[in-house]
Amino acid sequence: MSSRAVIVMTVLAALSAVCGAKEVTVKMLTKGPNSTMLVFDPMYVKVGVGDTVKFQPTDTMGHTSISVLVPDGASTWKASPNKEIAVKMEKPGVYLVECDVHKTMGMVAVVQVGKPVNLAEAKKKAAEESSHMIQNKDRFEKLLAMVK
Repeated sequence: MSSRAVIVMTVLAALSAVCGAKEVTVKMLTKGPNSTMLVFDPMYVKVGVGDTVKFQPTDTMGHTSISVLVPDGASTWKASPNKEIAVKMEKPGVYLVECDVHKTMGMVAVVQVGKPVNLAEAKKKAAEESSHMIQNKDRFEKLLAMVK
């Protein structure tokens, strides 16, 4: 095989890997669907390893996206208030997300990446975080019930 053919095959393989990855947008809302207040929309997303989740503020209420639990070996993140952040999901498992400013109001989300290899740990951490909430204490529990 010629070196040119090897280069072309390498480029095509890289492009197919990039083209296969998807991006999902999660909006950070003060007023969400069905008159819900202080929500990520959607609150639960399931993506594949290598996909990107973009957390997008829609107003200037100080919303943030902060990882409070990630699978072993995954990178954590913390967005500044009112700033969009795109997170490439590189490890399978369950990721718990909060808005730092509104976490006591239950502004949380769950991202499932592939297989939920750390589900037991996620449930434990979610219960701990929920105990500090003054509203929507059951949101993490309801979202984690969607993880399969």
